[in-house]
Amino acid sequence: MKQYVIVFLTLLLSAPLLGQTPDFVFSNTNGKIPVQAYKGYHYVKFPFQSKVTAYVTLKGEDTESVEVFPKGKVSEVNQIQNTVSIALYEPGVYMLRLNKKHKFFIFADEPYSLPTDKPIINIVDLGIDNTGRENMTSQIQKALENASGSGAVLYFPKGDYKTFPLTIGRNTHLFLDEDATIMADTSDIKRYYPTDDLGTKRFIYIKDAENVKIHGAGSINGNGKVLRTRYGDEARMRLMMIFRSKNVDIEGLMFKDPGSWNTQILCSEDVSFNAVKLMNDIELSNTDGFDPDASKRVLIENCFAYCSDDNVAIKITKTSGYMQNVEDITVRGCLFLTKKSSLKVGTETRGLLMKNILFEDNDVIESDRGMALYVSDGATLENIRYINNRFEYNYPDAKRCGINFVVRKRNKDSKLGMIKDVLIKDCFFENSFPKMSEIKSEAKGLINVHIENLYIENQKVSSLSEGQIEVKNSNIEIK
Repeated sequence: MKQYVIVFLTLLLSAPLLGQTPDFVFSNTNGKIPVQAYKGYHYVKFPFQSKVTAYVTLKGEDTESVEVFPKGKVSEVNQIQNTVSIALYEPGVYMLRLNKKHKFFIFADEPYSLPTDKPIINIVDLGIDNTGRENMTSQIQKALENASGSGAVLYFPKGDYKTFPLTIGRNTHLFLDEDATIMADTSDIKRYYPTDDLGTKRFIYIKDAENVKIHGAGSINGNGKVLRTRYGDEARMRLMMIFRSKNVDIEGLMFKDPGSWNTQILCSEDVSFNAVKLMNDIELSNTDGFDPDASKRVLIENCFAYCSDDNVAIKITKTSGYMQNVEDITVRGCLFLTKKSSLKVGTETRGLLMKNILFEDNDVIESDRGMALYVSDGATLENIRYINNRFEYNYPDAKRCGINFVVRKRNKDSKLGMIKDVLIKDCFFENSFPKMSEIKSEAKGLINVHIENLYIENQKVSSLSEGQIEVKNSNIEIK
């Protein structure tokens, strides 16, 4: 017999005319759950164990419109006056949009628990401070090194762990409990300068490692806003860099407030992210989400990203000279918001081949460009598939178009690349974007795209004009 959990969410807007931020209250049968406010939106996390019915009340402001995403996963939405009820039948990420301006995210993850078949090392038992008052870099790094290859799980219980950059080695298993946060120390930017030949600043560094697992309901906080405010462009750093590593599995965590790109996966293989939440400062420039770079067999599944820059940008940057072809990248079942491009390959394409890339069953709530392929440095993009993705609203930035595929030369010495064997199938734009989509090349015969079952505002597209697509030097087939 199914259990039913009743969840109550109240939005209090007692003085909206004074410009006060809304106040939320969220509770279930076990009591109140703290609501977090971050950069103009709010969110709550809780372990999903059975059907959840949420009740949302907006006070001080008439509830004139309610939207719940992903639309395909929420079938029971009812409203009585200012109260909205939503039935959630499965774990995942859900978004409420009230009166077209108030965003509230529900992260209902499957419960995470410590393994029972491995030894557990509680990092607090090693004398490491978890109040966030003391810097614990050397102590945590030593614990990581001792855990590497030990077969034990290094456990971070509830608390704040302040540190400078950390390096995670091979055969390491970390578990971050709910309300456990590894946070970047903002007192000295020089401590983030790279000490190896990879000239990129980073906070959490997985280098030359195999068999790394990091999971749990905890967080890693890059304190990017504070660092960028204090040190300017010196503080542009990755929250996580995975470099020359294999078999890396990250699940359940929240990666919050990077100083630049959130997560870069460079020259690595067999890397997976499941139910990972990327919470970027949307007012901070250049905060990409997931950036698989010269990597193979990367899976990004059931994840969330809210970014000022691209949600996903698959690329070959040739960072510090490191480069290889891209193969077998899958982005599936995610919920994304961005001011820029959401499902993107490029712009940096400094290798030879980028192939077998799948974007499937993703919900893009806001984007300037929904689907983007950019070849500026001579590579060939091959077998790129957009299957069953849904795009809701345009964020009015530079392009304001649903599809933007371009082959060009970055400079006069660049080679022209190719985009071939692209499939767009069963994709939906709930709302038409303001400007024409673009599929353009600087020379003929370099772009080939097949479009099947593309819908805009519930109308099936059967021609370029119906699809609002402007084409130059490209071969496009529409069915």
